[in-house]
Amino acid sequence: MDEAARHIGQDPLQFRLDHFTAQGRNAGSAPNAVGGATRQAGVLKRVAEISDYGKGGLPADTAIGIATTSGQSRSMPTWVGGAVQVHVDRATGYVNVQKVWLVVDCGTVVDPDGARAQVEGGAMWGLSMALYEGTEFAGGRVVDSNLDTYTPLRMIDAPEMVIEMVDSTEVPTGLGEPGTAVIAPALANAIFAAVGVRMHHLPMTQQAILAALNGTKA
Repeated sequence: MDEAARHIGQDPLQFRLDHFTAQGRNAGSAPNAVGGATRQAGVLKRVAEISDYGKGGLPADTAIGIATTSGQSRSMPTWVGGAVQVHVDRATGYVNVQKVWLVVDCGTVVDPDGARAQVEGGAMWGLSMALYEGTEFAGGRVVDSNLDTYTPLRMIDAPEMVIEMVDSTEVPTGLGEPGTAVIAPALANAIFAAVGVRMHHLPMTQQAILAALNGTKA
């Protein structure tokens, strides 16, 4: 969606909102998806507000990217709006993920502490897979046989995180995966906004980003 918006010269946020028409299949249905696309538009608008997306004023090579997903399934969605702020080092390709914002509409929140923990854990997992994790094979064997070389997200790399649960009286839905899926697209959009390179494969490694910046293949 971000690429399509930029291709036709439209604002990426407004482009998304213009397509949340809540008509046909996107109108939603009882009991689990009342409101449909209007609720997805709501989380996206809210995450743009709390992250100051599009306001500018950030240092060079630093930007915020946004994305939105509807986890679980169309018949039982959990709507998520995500924003990620990054700084990209052009000399090394290193991505410093500075802050993550998530706005989640999962209907009635039954256990607020548990819900936040689930969303935070899912987001960290999503960030780990987006930037670091990936199994390689050589000669029919896994290259990384232990955690000294297989490098998931470490505590030192965990960003500041803001999580907002939408106050709702609708039917509660799930939180197992929704916090995960929104991270990679928001991150990729932030990298593009920061330094102008599009990453289409996971993980978006430091080497791959540096190669893209240099116009070569990783």
